[in-house]
Amino acid sequence: MEFLGIDYWVWYSFRVLFIVLVVVFLISGLDDLFMDLVHYGRLLYRKLFRGRYIKPVTREQLAAAPEKPIAIMIPAWDESSVIQRMLLNTAGAIDYKNFHIFVGVYPNDEATLLEAEKAREVFPNIDIVVTPADGPTNKADCLNWIYQGIRIFEKERRINFEAFVMHDAEDIVHPLWLKFINHLVPRVDFIQLPVFPLETPWRQVVAGVYKDEFAESHTKDMRAREVLAATLPSAGVGTALSKRTMEWLASKRKNQIFDIDSLTEDYLLGLLLNEMPGKKIFLQQWIEFRQKKKRWFGRGEKEAVVRQPVATREFFPHTFRASVRQKSRWILGIALQGWRAGWTRSLGANYFLYRDRKALVTNLAVVMGYAVALYWAGVIAYNAWRPEAGIPPLVEPGEVWFKLGMVVLGLFGWRIVNRMYATATIYNVFEGLLAAPRLLVGNVVNFCATVMAIYRFAQARISGKAPAWGKTEHAWPSEAQMRAYRRKLGDLLMERRMITADQLEEALAVQQREGGMLGEILVKQGVLWEEDIVDVVASQEHKQSVEIDPYARRDLLELVPREYAMEHRVFPVDLVDGVLVLARQAGTEGVSEDAMSGLLGRKVIYRLTAGADIDFAIRRGYDRIDPSVRHPGSRLGERLLHEGLITTDQLKEALRRQKRTDQRLGDILLEMNLVTQDQLDACLKREP
Repeated sequence: MEFLGIDYWVWYSFRVLFIVLVVVFLISGLDDLFMDLVHYGRLLYRKLFRGRYIKPVTREQLAAAPEKPIAIMIPAWDESSVIQRMLLNTAGAIDYKNFHIFVGVYPNDEATLLEAEKAREVFPNIDIVVTPADGPTNKADCLNWIYQGIRIFEKERRINFEAFVMHDAEDIVHPLWLKFINHLVPRVDFIQLPVFPLETPWRQVVAGVYKDEFAESHTKDMRAREVLAATLPSAGVGTALSKRTMEWLASKRKNQIFDIDSLTEDYLLGLLLNEMPGKKIFLQQWIEFRQKKKRWFGRGEKEAVVRQPVATREFFPHTFRASVRQKSRWILGIALQGWRAGWTRSLGANYFLYRDRKALVTNLAVVMGYAVALYWAGVIAYNAWRPEAGIPPLVEPGEVWFKLGMVVLGLFGWRIVNRMYATATIYNVFEGLLAAPRLLVGNVVNFCATVMAIYRFAQARISGKAPAWGKTEHAWPSEAQMRAYRRKLGDLLMERRMITADQLEEALAVQQREGGMLGEILVKQGVLWEEDIVDVVASQEHKQSVEIDPYARRDLLELVPREYAMEHRVFPVDLVDGVLVLARQAGTEGVSEDAMSGLLGRKVIYRLTAGADIDFAIRRGYDRIDPSVRHPGSRLGERLLHEGLITTDQLKEALRRQKRTDQRLGDILLEMNLVTQDQLDACLKREP
């Protein structure tokens, strides 16, 4: 050795660390490789035998099953910003009728309680359970009180819920989720639905890390876990438990179904169910639908057939600090508090307990590996600058540790490819490519989260206090992001008996051949008025619909310049307590209410209307206040209605035709044989 002193001991320390890390990464990498082989082997098996032994569930099977009563449990602390929209979306979007939502709130969280009450006014199948103690306690405690509230509800209403579903206040619940539960329970006692983060801008790297991790975990690891261990942990959301499961848990834990001493009560719930006989599954189902997508090259959009997983969607933190805080809670609950559950008698279950707990080591080891790589790169650069230094590499090419290091690099490359493939499968190819650089960011986040988790665990042990509910700040997706997760228009029209099955099938066939929006096709075929479509779309978006009368409020037109109305396709219809009500064309994104409020300098809310209404109102309404445009001094339709020559419904239909043809109202009434020419002439002569 040509160098001594501190340089030698630094080199020696990094050499030892390199060897230790090679061993750790080799064991972990081979473990991950084994999981990959199980996953791809299962996919191959299903591809070979699909149709012979494996038959996917059909929509007909889902629809044929009588609806069982299902209870949805949502714990909420400081969720006033999202809870109302979540409840309205969930109650309105689910393709199921026989369900109740139970929201757990705290007496000292009046804002959340008020927002939940507003949602209950719209949907009576929403019920609120107020905990006896002020919050926050923790999520498990809130869930336990929700369950007690459900039991009281069952006794009072004489209802027996057959399944209990866990969700959070920021979840987007898939419309068909309860249909699948209804089809599977009670044959299946535990169902876990995949959880996938919502799409976010590529610049939000931390949020992208969640997309990559959940895409890989919930397309591969969870299913492999089901195959090898026949048991699953709960993700805390998108989890369904049968009545038998809830009663078994209640008997085991003296009605305290969820562990109040843990930050990951859902995970421990899954471990406890290892002891319970019964089938437990990870549900993976895909549905196809048509969606407009931006073109890769050129402008505009195109329609494409999209495969969408039946999954729970939600936003995850997009800042480094928030992500570290959330992940530290997961690591604390799973890898540290999870040790209280010990081990099981099942080799498969113990294998996955090892995989869960190895994160404590691997999360720290990865960043240590970055330090070793930086040191080695520094040595190479220093030797190139000063060859006389003679600092040797950490391991020589002939050493076994060098060869094992190459194996580790190969496993690391394989890991990156799998991560990219999983992300591309759930999202798109571009997101898949971004998964590679995001892996480095994710490793740093996990390292910091692990350090924080160890600190919090030690602090809790020393103080003897139960961990508090350190919840994450939640956000609700925009209207554009929500569209993909709402019930389909055709289903809603059929449910309201506005169209027949044959009419829907014919319209879908046209859509398949020629593209376009289903609502527009039905209007062109003369099956429905555009206003009928607007009413249904408004219910999807939890907004009110309106038919515009361009002559009613002349004073409002001064509040919205004509160029704004034309650019954003809006029209003022009312002013209530200083809030300007604007009609906006249904089915279009447009600017948000907040953005429009900023443009007009006053609070704005939207009502939805038909595109023809917007065109007609802008043209007739603004022309009416333009002195250069001549317009009649009074309204023919109102005079005919007043004299009893036409009915309100007849006038409404005539006005609808006028909006689409821009004919004179009198000519339309004559074509409809509602009035005679003499009656029309007499009415016009009486114009003041």
